[in-house]
Amino acid sequence: METGIAKAIRLAGSQTALGTMLGLTPQAVQKWASQGFAPGDRCREVEAALGGQVTRYELNPAVFGDPPAVEAQPQ
Repeated sequence: METGIAKAIRLAGSQTALGTMLGLTPQAVQKWASQGFAPGDRCREVEAALGGQVTRYELNPAVFGDPPAVEAQPQ
């Protein structure tokens, strides 16, 4: 299964591209990839940079837990 950080790297195009979006070095992003998650204080930034295509819940489930349930809208 793809981790949230692996998904973010794939969506950005590369570790270098994600790092550039966030003002980080590719090595910093590589560290996240090797540990399997993004730091909790950076998850919302990654989520915003990728337009919500990857969520903070995917990027660090230990900090953010499961995503909130989507409630059905009345018709």
